[in-house]
Amino acid sequence: MWISKIELICFKSYQRQEFEFPEPSDGRNVVLIGGLNGYGKTSILEALYLCLYGKDAMSHLARAGLKTDETRGYPTFLEKAFNGEALRAGRDTMMVKVVIHRTRSKAVEIARKWYFRSNGSWTDEEATYREILRGVPQLPRSDGRNSFHLSEALDEFFVPAHVAPFFFFDGEEVKKLADQGRVEQVKQGLEGLLGVVLLRNLADRLKQFERSKRETVANVDEDRLSLLFNQLSENEQTAAELKRKLEDASQRRGRLDGEFQSLLERVTAAGGGGGDTATYKDLIEEREQVRAQLRDTHRKLEDFLAVRLPFHLVSKELVAAYETQLQKEQRWFQWEAEKRALEPRQLEFNSAYENQSDPTIDPPLTEEQLEAIRSRMNAAWASLFYPPPDDCADVIDHDYLSSTERERVLATLSNMSLGYQEIQDVLRAETDLTDRIDDLGRKITRLEGIDRDGTLASLTAELKSVQDRITSLDDEYRADDRRLVALDAQISSQRADYERERRKLDESSPARAIIERSDRVRRVIEEVIPALFPLKVKELAANMTSVYKQLAHKDQVSKIEIKDDGTTIILGKSGKPLAFDRSAGENQIFATALIAGLARVSGVKAPLVVDTPLGRLDSRHRQNILKYWTGEKNRQVILLSQDEEIDGGFFERIRDNVSKTYLLEHSDVGDGIGRTTAYEDRYFLEDVA
Repeated sequence: MWISKIELICFKSYQRQEFEFPEPSDGRNVVLIGGLNGYGKTSILEALYLCLYGKDAMSHLARAGLKTDETRGYPTFLEKAFNGEALRAGRDTMMVKVVIHRTRSKAVEIARKWYFRSNGSWTDEEATYREILRGVPQLPRSDGRNSFHLSEALDEFFVPAHVAPFFFFDGEEVKKLADQGRVEQVKQGLEGLLGVVLLRNLADRLKQFERSKRETVANVDEDRLSLLFNQLSENEQTAAELKRKLEDASQRRGRLDGEFQSLLERVTAAGGGGGDTATYKDLIEEREQVRAQLRDTHRKLEDFLAVRLPFHLVSKELVAAYETQLQKEQRWFQWEAEKRALEPRQLEFNSAYENQSDPTIDPPLTEEQLEAIRSRMNAAWASLFYPPPDDCADVIDHDYLSSTERERVLATLSNMSLGYQEIQDVLRAETDLTDRIDDLGRKITRLEGIDRDGTLASLTAELKSVQDRITSLDDEYRADDRRLVALDAQISSQRADYERERRKLDESSPARAIIERSDRVRRVIEEVIPALFPLKVKELAANMTSVYKQLAHKDQVSKIEIKDDGTTIILGKSGKPLAFDRSAGENQIFATALIAGLARVSGVKAPLVVDTPLGRLDSRHRQNILKYWTGEKNRQVILLSQDEEIDGGFFERIRDNVSKTYLLEHSDVGDGIGRTTAYEDRYFLEDVA
């Protein structure tokens, strides 16, 4: 599969431009498009996204490392993209066309047009899809008409929108994926890979469907339901803000750790310790480790006070009764699930009975008699196939808990014991760790005493400032985390109240069954999503390790591990985590390995389109990454390069792998408007035809 043509009309600085690319063959799989900054390289990548995915491209452009106006959105992006010369000349149409070959004889052409008013404001768009068989175009099909949807066609034969950032991306900007503090980016990649985006969209649509259905339901204390919904929504918004704050704190913590390590290196390089710099550094690092242990100890104490101790302030009988009730409720819900699984068979039986006409009943039964028979049949079915077990709950007292939450509570109750000796051990550990920190501080102060010109004192003061900021940030993080835990518990209770009132409302309408089915499906989706990540993390980690070893020129890496929460760990040959090299080049190598791993696991055999592919890399890394891209001889790789990335020397190394080149030239046509022209079979400083 390869992209054979990209055509731009009135798009950004391109008035009219065609790019044509041959099929990868004979080891020639690289297309090289050269241009200086601001000459229109990124516009090609943006045009590809917009043509294929339309409005859906906006969220994926940002994930691919490209800049978008998130506050003003799609219309603003299009209006800025409309060619200035075209607007000045009174033209009203912008178009991008992409031709993708599945085989030599089968291709598809996707064209998207956008229409503008005379003042440059966007009004409408249309997208068409046409198959090309042995060079003969078939009739076009319009997106959204006659049950045809372009997104479904792309999902089937090319690249679904949610995995596109693994194949089309800005190589320099996407290095942010390697920031260890931004595990959310890795989770987003996994979500795209697993189709979680589609599941979440389905859940949102089901929620909107349920709300619209409930608007037709008769009034049953709607004021109270509205109040409960508003309170729940407000708390959910607060919880979301707290989660974003905690994520931001995690990122800041990662940056502070990097700053701390940098300062520590400068302190030791400045002579900290009077020639015994290794000792000084060891003392600093040991103190940080002890401080981390002290923070863990404080968290244990907080767990004692906030979680376990309250259960010891009530009678054992009450706790035992609570645990027994939860266990009985759990068994009731298991029985209810089994009962629902048999409902289709019961419906089949009832339908078969209703359709029987032999022997004839004469005189015919009245409606009351038929209803009595149905009731007896249902009762008989229930008594035979799903009578409730004796040990399940008669009344559900804790319906505010989901099945998962009920299991979590039961697991917590089973580990709720708290003895005097355990508390004493933690308090003693706190005292010992505090004393050790003080002792290490005195040793560090003695080693700092040799400072003569004040440099070491200044660096040490900066180091202390960073340590204080880390401590303050950790305290703030714990406080926000405790607040979030309490808020989640409140939200769970409020949601249960809201669901009870909502069910009362639904029961007064014939739409209840439909709404309940939708609600069940939505809850299943919400429970399934967290369980999906473990399905792919090991496969992704293995592929990342393989690619990383090919790209990095350091051989101490044994493997890369990814936890279910998205945290990434690089292990050395000893099996211990390695300190992550935070250089821009290493970050980009790591990010490239992540994206390549995601692309491999996705199973999609699509081309790669990479803007600024080698911007921050040294010559060794450039050579490795080019070798990797040229190694997959059947995969088309389109590189949008500056002159200092793939320069003359590197071009000569990959010349035998290059199937096509273009050179972008840019000129100013007045009024701040630029014009880009692409010259075929040219590259920086030479013709390559």
